[in-house]
Amino acid sequence: MNKFERLQTRLLAVFEQMPDLLEIEVRPEFSVIDIENDRSYIMLNYNNRDNTCTMMKEGIEVIFHDLAIDKLFTIKNAIKTAFIPIDMKNGLIEFGKSRCDFIIFDNYDFCFVEMKLNADSEGERAIRKNRKKAAEQLGNTITFLDEKLAQNYEGLKREAYIATPPFYPRKNASWQAIELDFMEKKGIYLFETNEKKMRNEK
Repeated sequence: MNKFERLQTRLLAVFEQMPDLLEIEVRPEFSVIDIENDRSYIMLNYNNRDNTCTMMKEGIEVIFHDLAIDKLFTIKNAIKTAFIPIDMKNGLIEFGKSRCDFIIFDNYDFCFVEMKLNADSEGERAIRKNRKKAAEQLGNTITFLDEKLAQNYEGLKREAYIATPPFYPRKNASWQAIELDFMEKKGIYLFETNEKKMRNEK
């Protein structure tokens, strides 16, 4: 078994609800949408003529209306990717501390993702608060999974992502302080972006 298969097997053994949540995506590019008060879903397709998307919800194809394309987290350059919703209703962790929205992994990277794309135009103070909250949610999830997996991710590189609106200032001093604090506490790189490019190393 490769790293992907070994970690998939361990997750299925540790979490009894995992068979109902784990999805394997083989498209080279796909996007994830976070539905407020629900959970995150892989988007099956997107219609830019009327801003609708189709997703699979409890085995049924559902159309979601009025979706802005900048509300998505996109995975690119993928071969085989595991997706697991974490927070909110019907996620892996429904109760307790606030967690991130979902995780994805392939044979190289294990990524924790928190979606903060529904924020409207905000001032600097609100942006900083939103980022700190997202970092806290990611940290809570990392701590939880570290305990469940005994910090054994089968050699995959762990990364954390905060997906924020395009009007957020990138790489400003406020962000850099959060990024550094996260690295010091968790030992994991924290990125602020709306996409993840998989490595697909030979």
